Amino acid sequence: MGAQDQQRIAQRPAVEWIAGGIGLLITLGLIGFIGWQALQDPPGTPQIETRVLRIAPQGDSHLVEITAFNRGNSTVAGLVVEGTLTLPGRPSEKSSTTFDYVPGHSQRRGGLFFTGNPREGDLEIHAKGYQRP
Repeated sequence: MGAQDQQRIAQRPAVEWIAGGIGLLITLGLIGFIGWQALQDPPGTPQIETRVLRIAPQGDSHLVEITAFNRGNSTVAGLVVEGTLTLPGRPSEKSSTTFDYVPGHSQRRGGLFFTGNPREGDLEIHAKGYQRP
């Protein structure tokens, strides 16, 4: 390092040194937080919960709007949710939908279509399966 280089470093304003120090502290803090969170919050298993939001007529059928909650830490892909509608005097009717991607601690919305009216029978909604991304 020559004399000119040392002179340039010595001439840098204090604001540059302060901003650089703050940037370094923020970067180190974020790296530390992400590392701590990775150690404290292991992926574990997904915890899928489904809920009916509303039922609405759709022409000749009925739409059941649903929400799939993933209360676990781990992400799932290809989550299949199936609904079974049982009406008196009629065979059971099934409908399913697939959610492409449901991260941990999140929710996704979708819908199931039935020819019968879900308000007049027994409707069961549950998760059928998923894949690990």
